[in-house]
Amino acid sequence: MKLIKRLGLVAVVAGLMTIVLIQGLSGVGSAATSDPCYCTRPRLALSLQNVYWGSYINYTSRLLSVDYDITNWSTNYANAHNVQIVGTTDSGGVILVDHGRTINMVSAGECELITLKYLVPPGVAAFTSRVHAVTSDQCGNSYTYGGPS
Repeated sequence: MKLIKRLGLVAVVAGLMTIVLIQGLSGVGSAATSDPCYCTRPRLALSLQNVYWGSYINYTSRLLSVDYDITNWSTNYANAHNVQIVGTTDSGGVILVDHGRTINMVSAGECELITLKYLVPPGVAAFTSRVHAVTSDQCGNSYTYGGPS
């Protein structure tokens, strides 16, 4: 497997298939609270870790697994609670079929691994995927990351 990173895009060559993943969890959100240390938007980032067919059955059924790290780059106590991947915008007819688990908390300065599964139609050799996530801060304020364009 070969991994190429350039300008926020990640191209992965896995066997005969090339996948281009648009990564970006730059988010939008607002929090009107009195404690800026605890009640601020977590600075989340997404990074590709691994792309693979989980089994021969997954390979023949075209179910591709993609591991991502969700990192909280916040330097204060802005922990991300209940982080969920709510969807993706994909090209080439690719469909997200498994959003992965809900992550209870990504503490400031930490990361968590999440695995998404995509159904890749026959004949698709490359596709792009923009990941959409939601989370909340310790005060219950909600934030959206990488929403649909």
